[in-house]
Amino acid sequence: MTQSQLNRAVSRATGEDFDLIDHRGFSLVDDQSPLQDDDLEALIVDWDQIQAEQATAMFRDRQAPQAA
Repeated sequence: MTQSQLNRAVSRATGEDFDLIDHRGFSLVDDQSPLQDDDLEALIVDWDQIQAEQATAMFRDRQAPQAA
C-alpha cells in the first residue's frame, strides 16, 4: 500500500479532507514485531491537545489587568 493509498483510505474512513490526513502523516505499523507499552506512547497523538495549543483567543481576557 502506498502512502497515497493509505491517506485516501484514512480520509474515507474518517470523513476528513485528504490534504489534512496527508499533513498529519499517518503510517502503517509493522505487526511483525510486537510493541511494548513504551512504544505505544510515541505512536499516539493527542489532537485535542495540539489544537488547544494552536488555538488563539478571539478576544482578550476581560479579567486581565489593564495597562496604565
